[in-house]
Amino acid sequence: MRGAVLSWTLAALAAIALAIAGLLFYAEHAVFSSDGFADRTAAALERAPVRDAAARRLAGAAIAAKPDLVALRPIIELGAGAVVGTDAFRSLARRAVYDAHRSAFDREHTSVTVQIRDAGVLLAAAVRRLRPDASASFPTNVAVRVARIKGGVDGFMLGLAEAADRARPVPWIALGLGVLLALGALLAGDSRRAAVVRLGLALAAVAGVVALGAALLPSMAAAQVGERDRDAARAVARIWTAPIVTWALAAAFVGVLVALAAASVVRAVAVVPIARRAWDWLTAPPRSGLERALRIAAVAGLGAAMVAWPRAVLTLAIAALGVVLLLAAFSEVLAMVGGEPAAPRAAARGVPRAVGIGAVVAVFALGAVAAAAVVTGGEPDAPRVGRCNGHAALCDRRLDEVAFFGTHNAMAGADEPGWFFAAQDTGIPGQLQYGVRAFTIDTHYAVPSSRGVWTDLSGETKSRAKLIDQLGDAFVAAAERARARIGRRPSGARHVFLCHAFCEVGATRAVDALTSIHRFLVRNPEEVVILSIEDDTSAEATAAIIRASGLVDEVYRGDAKPPWPTLRELVDRDERVIVLAENHGGGEPWIHHQPVVMQETPFHFTSAAQLAAPESCAPNRGGTAGSLFLVNHWVDTSPAPRVSIAREVNARDFMTRRLSMCRRDRRKFPNVVAVDFYRQGDTRAVVDELNGVG
Repeated sequence: MRGAVLSWTLAALAAIALAIAGLLFYAEHAVFSSDGFADRTAAALERAPVRDAAARRLAGAAIAAKPDLVALRPIIELGAGAVVGTDAFRSLARRAVYDAHRSAFDREHTSVTVQIRDAGVLLAAAVRRLRPDASASFPTNVAVRVARIKGGVDGFMLGLAEAADRARPVPWIALGLGVLLALGALLAGDSRRAAVVRLGLALAAVAGVVALGAALLPSMAAAQVGERDRDAARAVARIWTAPIVTWALAAAFVGVLVALAAASVVRAVAVVPIARRAWDWLTAPPRSGLERALRIAAVAGLGAAMVAWPRAVLTLAIAALGVVLLLAAFSEVLAMVGGEPAAPRAAARGVPRAVGIGAVVAVFALGAVAAAAVVTGGEPDAPRVGRCNGHAALCDRRLDEVAFFGTHNAMAGADEPGWFFAAQDTGIPGQLQYGVRAFTIDTHYAVPSSRGVWTDLSGETKSRAKLIDQLGDAFVAAAERARARIGRRPSGARHVFLCHAFCEVGATRAVDALTSIHRFLVRNPEEVVILSIEDDTSAEATAAIIRASGLVDEVYRGDAKPPWPTLRELVDRDERVIVLAENHGGGEPWIHHQPVVMQETPFHFTSAAQLAAPESCAPNRGGTAGSLFLVNHWVDTSPAPRVSIAREVNARDFMTRRLSMCRRDRRKFPNVVAVDFYRQGDTRAVVDELNGVG
């Protein structure tokens, strides 16, 4: 009697320890991981109540930012409802939750606020489609506060989560303790069969309690918020609790099955004989016309299913085979524990009692680990279109395995005001829409005035002689004439502009250009961009304009070296802008020194023949050590680039021959192909061919 009580106690403790281990393994993936937590939160936007609540907050934030828009509330609410269902908004929400999660677990914060920035960019575009006349005055810098955790029950739960996060070894300790307690329950009992029954019932009881608690949690969470948001709170909570309920019920079922099987001593499943009989039936001649017709229909249906859904059929077949094998192994272990003799040739030797006990414990522990592993991956990530830079095939390629369509002097667009010597058909916004994903730009300090933009040459890195060598006498002379017309340094603060050496002959405010990239990325959450900056400004100034533009939200924060992440990983982490600076790397860890990261070809060619020559592929800046490869593909006709020459060298045959030559000579895959006048020729098609998606 005493042994039975001890066995019951140990069985109950074993089930509790294993349940704790499973819950903590799940929490490790879904709660303590910033990526897992953000993925599940973003997935909640698939639920209609959550979308409705987010749309109400988005519309309210826009009207609060500009109260005069209250008359347009129906239009704004309609636009907000359309916006919150998009991948772009889901990406913004994921980034907001990811940042809030990191602040909660990486710092000692007593409160956490989840704010979705840049949602106004999406809402403004939606309102523009509905009411074009209202879009000009619509605020784009709207931040939507969707949640705040501070004090009371929420504050206590945050503190508890932080404490649990610091106890990372606990799940493994709980798992080991559960296995030891299960072993103790088997050894302490008066009967192995009775001990297995106790373990099964204990597992079923504890799993049932866990399932019940997880099922009640959403309603408890909904009770903490206002009536309008209760359905949303319930839907969000179910994102986390639904996998727990599912697998707790599965564990309870397994516990009951173990108890019943041990009580009745199930005989082992004879897998091989059963499979042999099934094969004999399938291959035997049909005994009637009806049986023959049924076989034909079954084979035809199976073949059609294999053609239409090959992955699903293969997954189902593997899963079915796995179930059969697990059932066979499980029943064999139960039969062994129950004393059923083995095959005749092994019957005389018997099965040691310790082996039987160890097998039961192994099955019990492996079942718990498998359940925990499935629970941690049971909830799908937030759905995406799955087309990185426009193509699904690129998503699983590393950054250094992808070719990017690039533009040289990207800021010098023919449609940009004030540019005397345009190098591109349009400015950066038009390039983004066309498919350009790599931009080479130059930053300079300059002072704007009513007579033009005056370059502050005090911080420049190039002398006049070097500028003439690089740009030509005509360009420098034209710039100096424009500079003379402006006269002495205008009064006012200097700013960072995008210019080609002299802002007097063309300048774009840097923060405006980078803001256009940021807003494009907000609206297109699966696009990855490379930003190459020839910086005649300090690293601190470069970092400042990236922060001011909002582009800091999408910068790549990892190591700029192999192994590079895949495009899918960059998209999932919302780190979709690789920032490279030619002169001043650093300032921020996400500003990488370009000569270390990227090697390139020469760039000063005065004719198409020079560009086609083998010398055009020789090493230049970056030497041969960088893991990325920039191919400079334009002809320098300073002071003004020529569309006719761009059309010639950007033609498919010309460009394909040169890229093949440089790829062969440098033994590097071209990662950036930078051209002048990007719409001329076939650059986009050639880059697609490089990527194998043309």
